[in-house]
Amino acid sequence: MIVKRVYKPPLVTTRARAPLDTPQHIIDKSVVHTDDDKYMVYEIEEFDQADHKVKVILLRHVDDYGVKGQIVNFPSIDVNRDLILPGLAVYHNEENLERYSNIVIPEETKMNSTETARILSNIWSKRVLDICMHIDNPWTIEPWHIKASLRKHRTWISGDKISIPGGAINGPDLSLENKEFIAIMTINDFEQVKVRCRIHHLTTDPDRAIKLESWYSRLAEPVFEHERQELQDMNRQKASWRILHNPSLQDEMEKVKEWKNEREQRLT
Repeated sequence: MIVKRVYKPPLVTTRARAPLDTPQHIIDKSVVHTDDDKYMVYEIEEFDQADHKVKVILLRHVDDYGVKGQIVNFPSIDVNRDLILPGLAVYHNEENLERYSNIVIPEETKMNSTETARILSNIWSKRVLDICMHIDNPWTIEPWHIKASLRKHRTWISGDKISIPGGAINGPDLSLENKEFIAIMTINDFEQVKVRCRIHHLTTDPDRAIKLESWYSRLAEPVFEHERQELQDMNRQKASWRILHNPSLQDEMEKVKEWKNEREQRLT
């Protein structure tokens, strides 16, 4: 909101001082027994600013926005709240381009194949994908299992665009229950998105069913030890209000909070 005074207050001056060097106590005394309230009356010139896009330079990798040195263009409300105020970015201008020339990625550099691909990458870089396998029949997790699980969440991708770099995962093996591994899906032959996958054993026998409340918001052990650090560095979707305020999940949410703080320090 932009406002202006209806009545311009007088400039209080004193001898041997510049007009703007008048001490505050003299200014305060000058309005005693005067009608000074009128100087606090304002009229609105602009009620609010229309939302517009602002171009900034990222000073570090920021989830959902981009990588260090990238020049991005997002709505002003998001930029000011998430990037400028926390000090994660600076405005795009000649001065900052020169100041951060050692990290700036040229604007013509292709960072995403399409805007839709960027949004899809942001979504799946945070979510946990449930990979449901039979509790009795032998299996080996293959790309088509990832493909089928993605379809449950309304994401269609061909099997040849999915890879499981960690190694072979065989079962049934209850020691793998609720453990996670990384799958990589390729979008438009350009973006490569790491997806956090979680193993669950399924059965039609209710007495043998394995249940874990809000498993997707809990931390989990990795299937492969060599993927532990990589999984810890991957982002996570924020838990819902219901989960955050569930008394039975408070210990788990504290662990998530600790993980988030440690990850933030590593990224910084």
